[in-house]
Amino acid sequence: MRVTVKLYGTLRRFLPAGANSAVLELHEGAAVAHAIAALRIPPQLAQMIISGDHQLEPTSLLHDGQEISLFPPLAGGCRVPH
Repeated sequence: MRVTVKLYGTLRRFLPAGANSAVLELHEGAAVAHAIAALRIPPQLAQMIISGDHQLEPTSLLHDGQEISLFPPLAGGCRVPH
């Protein structure tokens, strides 16, 4: 099956230069973790996984033609003193 993976922030370094996404050929029954591994991304760096309006887990199964977006750990905002 074919899955498109978009990477954001510091995860973009796992894509070829100039690319903003990767199209992966994965086996039927593959999970998000398989896509992460195929891109050689350390699992702890893919903290938020989104597909459409849904947040996924590394164990979530993928389907042919699906597009997922991976985000690195996000830092908290700054606190403004009153």
